[in-house]
Amino acid sequence: MQQVMGPRFPLKEGETKEDIREYLFREMYRFNGQPTPLFMEEMAVEIQSRSREADPDEMFQAFLAVLNKKALARHENIRSEKFPPDDYVVYGGRAFIETLIGAGLKVIILSGNPHDQVNEEADLLDLSRYCGGHVYGHTHAENFSKQSIMEKLMDDEGFSGENLIAIGDGVAEIKAAKALGGLAVAICSDEDINGSGVIDENKLPILLDGGADCVIADYRKPDNLLNLLTGK
Repeated sequence: MQQVMGPRFPLKEGETKEDIREYLFREMYRFNGQPTPLFMEEMAVEIQSRSREADPDEMFQAFLAVLNKKALARHENIRSEKFPPDDYVVYGGRAFIETLIGAGLKVIILSGNPHDQVNEEADLLDLSRYCGGHVYGHTHAENFSKQSIMEKLMDDEGFSGENLIAIGDGVAEIKAAKALGGLAVAICSDEDINGSGVIDENKLPILLDGGADCVIADYRKPDNLLNLLTGK
């Protein structure tokens, strides 16, 4: 995202490229979990306020080109068995999912990315089999709401907010879980070294401001983590 968006921002008086970089990090994490076209619309408004033309659709397509190139490389690494799928899952994630299922909890994947893309990734990472068909992305970005999907699942499955645990690195799912009476867990994993146990300080303040009840760096010690989240 930085390589696509950074060069498009003209500097205001007194600003530096580092200021733009930090601004984009904050905005990306604030929008994380929401459809990317909505982020592009807001960024286009900001760029236009700096007296430069900006087309959100063109920006989105430029971002998709970069994203798809990285995704294809990732997919090829998995298919060729150059890297195992768990290299692309937050540390301890699979063991934690299996611990949840072993305890009788149901697992869903809910992403702000396109529905087909999310399902393809979940299949490649061998995560779909844990979810019983509950892998969701957006089909129409302008009408997508994580809270609405959560509400429908709660109605369909017959459970209330006190039985909802949402774990994510986006403000959208944090706010949705809180609005529905659930537990909102911020996953602030290290983007550079998976499994370092270090909390990403860029994500942390944004997710706390969004209402996160607690913060974790990854999914190490899954039994302890489950007990903590369920109050045992």
